[in-house]
Amino acid sequence: MGIWAWIILLLAAAGLATVVQFLFFSRGRRSTDYDWVYLAAGALIGGFTGHAWYAAGPTVDGLNVGPALAGLIVGALVVETVYRLVLRPRQA
Repeated sequence: MGIWAWIILLLAAAGLATVVQFLFFSRGRRSTDYDWVYLAAGALIGGFTGHAWYAAGPTVDGLNVGPALAGLIVGALVVETVYRLVLRPRQA
């Protein structure tokens, strides 16, 4: 993977986290809530894992685009679910 592949992966993870935060979690939030960080981290890890484990579809600078996008979504869902069920109830 080249530098452009990493930039694409980082921007996709940040974009997904931002969109989800504004669409679903924007009501009743304080300015100190940083839930989007968990989404972005899960998406980044999932995207890289999907790219590394499944070599299929078109590539951009060594990044397998299809598996990376699928991994972005799955990784974000898994990490957000763990955050909501395990970590967040302990903080309250």
